[in-house]
Amino acid sequence: MQINQIISRFSRVDPPSLFSMMSRLKDLSTGEILELASRFQVEGRIQTVEPFGNGNVNDTFLLITDCGHPYTLQRINHDVFKDPISLMDNFARVTQHLSQKFKDGHTSLQTLVLVPALDGTSYVTGDQGNYWRVTEYVPNGLSLEVPQSREHAYEAARAFGDFQYQLRDLPGVALIETIPDFHNTESRYHAFLQALDKDPCQRASEAADLIAFARENESLATLIRYANFPTRTVHNDTKLNNVLLHETTGAGICVVDLDTVMPGCALHDFGDLVRTAACSSEEDEPDISKIHFLPDRFSALVEGYLCGVCDLLESVEVEHLAEAPQVITYELALRFLTDFLLGDTYFKVKRSGHNFERARAQFQLLRSMQEHAPQMKSTVSSCLTAGPA
Repeated sequence: MQINQIISRFSRVDPPSLFSMMSRLKDLSTGEILELASRFQVEGRIQTVEPFGNGNVNDTFLLITDCGHPYTLQRINHDVFKDPISLMDNFARVTQHLSQKFKDGHTSLQTLVLVPALDGTSYVTGDQGNYWRVTEYVPNGLSLEVPQSREHAYEAARAFGDFQYQLRDLPGVALIETIPDFHNTESRYHAFLQALDKDPCQRASEAADLIAFARENESLATLIRYANFPTRTVHNDTKLNNVLLHETTGAGICVVDLDTVMPGCALHDFGDLVRTAACSSEEDEPDISKIHFLPDRFSALVEGYLCGVCDLLESVEVEHLAEAPQVITYELALRFLTDFLLGDTYFKVKRSGHNFERARAQFQLLRSMQEHAPQMKSTVSSCLTAGPA
């Protein structure tokens, strides 16, 4: 593929997002970013650097060398990830383990490959305490915000299930928690209450309906407590766009965005995938009339996940599969609402009120899930009875 084709095809940053990204890196010129990239053992001379992706936390660039070889350069957001060095140790251990599984034929999934820095380390440091890494670009990958077919949903779920299964025997000590209490929904609820009490930006009145709905559903904050389930090495951010599907076959080929891979609960992974892949719209859809839970997509996700995860799950996990999507949707809505109340200090925003729109969209999805709750339980039961697809 020609260089300009790669850039035009895979630089998925709209103008507001690009502005947000560059404003966060306003002290870095293109030349300085090129200099940082040149400190890695890439093949050839770096020719172009383009903003890449639409992540909410890290800043990512697509690198193209004069050999036509693409790479991704990423700045680790150290305001969110307080210990980038330990994070990179996690990243290296996980990718090395999964790479060996792929080589040994235990999985069809590829994994991200770190490109070493010139000094052999897995990252370089720049100004302002920034940490940077480079990974090889995964060819033929398609990243979707919502599935375009039932098969896409199935394959994404199978990939994330397989990801959990392959990491069941990760050797060595447990990975560090890159964000402590990341999926502690009860803690997220208390953080929301604290933000509401302080209301530093005087925004609570704008979100009165959302605040009331959050309070009405407080029981979801304690429905899936991490301590009550087996501890597993899980992804923790299983949005649909964090698995690459093959652009022609639709098969899952690679799980990406590994910064939150750490000890956790398998149910959070499954629930978060359902949140994005069984919804009729993207997670920040401003028109809530377009937001619906999709039962057929949910069925495909259950089938794919159970196929990928094999016999890993215990009965207590299986019993809560149908409830997990509600919990994680509620949790993310709380996080968006909390960030809105605090003045948009965590998530990148593309426009005024963006976090409000995100919270409203997630609460609308939760309402739709609640309407389909009996059907969701029936679907899980049916898939378990039918066995692996």
